[in-house]
Amino acid sequence: MIKTKFAGIEIGADFTFFAIIAMFLTLDTTGFAMMSLAVCLIHEAGHLLIMLITGEKPESIMFRGGGIRISSNSTSVPVLLAGSTVNIGIFFALYFTLPKTDIYPVMFAVLNLTIGVFNLLPIGCLDGKRLLEMFISEKILKAIEAVMLVIVVVVIIVVIMHGGVNLTFAAAMVYILSVDYFLYRF
Repeated sequence: MIKTKFAGIEIGADFTFFAIIAMFLTLDTTGFAMMSLAVCLIHEAGHLLIMLITGEKPESIMFRGGGIRISSNSTSVPVLLAGSTVNIGIFFALYFTLPKTDIYPVMFAVLNLTIGVFNLLPIGCLDGKRLLEMFISEKILKAIEAVMLVIVVVVIIVVIMHGGVNLTFAAAMVYILSVDYFLYRF
């Protein structure tokens, strides 16, 4: 892990972040990997923008194989909702206004919706779990998380079996869920 401080914020990057990006860029011939990275960066920029507006300061920004993690002592509901709100807003702005003749803007719009909704799942260190932690007990949260993890895995398997998803995307989702789930347990 490479770490540095910038404006009092610890910024770090793990080898796994670059390895995963390199793997997706090498295997992907559709442009999906670069689009996914752009959508994830937009999501995190939404969090940082609301932090800037509300005066919250991130303690650290870490780039890992499981994604980008922004840590703050006083993360609020608006900050946690900001990333998904930006993604879902971009989906509506693009999907319902652009002509459907070019696949890339449509794919970018749908990818924003997917990432926005995915981050609201109450699993691992995703925004959805962090939101629920503010309002419900840990015991109930663990039960919800276990059920959601099973549902996500089943949905991925069903979609793969019916040929409705890019295998790289499915592999990325399984990887992110497993790294996210196990990495932040210890």
